[in-house]
Amino acid sequence: MPYGNAMDLTRLRHIVAVARNQSFSRAAEEEGITQPALSRSVAAFEARHDVVLFDRGRGGVHPTAAGLLVIDQAKKLLAAAGDLERSLRRYPGGQAGRIAFGIGPLLTGLFLPRLTRSLLQAYPGLQIFTLTRAPDQLVAELLGDRIEMILGNNWNLGRMPGTELEKIGRLEIGVMVRADHPLAHAGRVTLDDLENYPVASAVEPTPGSSIGNAGSLVCDNFHVLRETVLQTDCVWMSSPAFLREDLGAGRMIQLDVSDLPATSSDICLVFKRGRTRSPAAVAAAEEVRKMIEELAAS
Repeated sequence: MPYGNAMDLTRLRHIVAVARNQSFSRAAEEEGITQPALSRSVAAFEARHDVVLFDRGRGGVHPTAAGLLVIDQAKKLLAAAGDLERSLRRYPGGQAGRIAFGIGPLLTGLFLPRLTRSLLQAYPGLQIFTLTRAPDQLVAELLGDRIEMILGNNWNLGRMPGTELEKIGRLEIGVMVRADHPLAHAGRVTLDDLENYPVASAVEPTPGSSIGNAGSLVCDNFHVLRETVLQTDCVWMSSPAFLREDLGAGRMIQLDVSDLPATSSDICLVFKRGRTRSPAAVAAAEEVRKMIEELAAS
């Protein structure tokens, strides 16, 4: 027998009401309809699916084996439908469901705790799911709809088919070492000088590059990289904004590398082309813009 349209939630609610009350009359009263109308609703379901849901007798109404199966699944469907309805009521305010986004390692350390705090305060009940990876490694997750956006440095993501990119600010990048590093008081240094020391980085050194020949730590956790640089001779390309307290307290210094031009990184939001953005994603993007503006002004 063809099933036709999707499962009728009203009939499922009637079935669950009969099971809960063990009575058609009490279930009808609870549902605010007549008993004949309720009986017709349940009978229509039984006829459509060729099952008997209840045994009716002097002792009341009792579910059959098929009835127990339907009642169990119906409760789950009705609960899920209720969750969906509540989420849709909250959706215009950005409070529904969850937001899933990818974020680069630097911006995770720099912004994610504050961004999470701001979103949870503004949108109670919001579930936030994040993936921390190099931005170019997150494109497949974006195109596969497992995340809604990417927040990170610009790695030519705007050229990736199916994506659109928005630049929202820039961050200065420099070479950092601990304050008592052998190069810390050498004045101007060169890239050749850096090759004698291990490298701390969130991404693997480019194949064929001499960078990292003295050893390296590749880790996408900037807090771990920071601790490593403070305790070793590693050199680290990082943002002064992330290390502001360490630089101010003299725990780290930024090297003056003569043959390395002033470096900054575009901070971008990347979306799947043509997709409508959720209110939570719009709010998250706006919050990051504000944080970058505050960094630039300070």
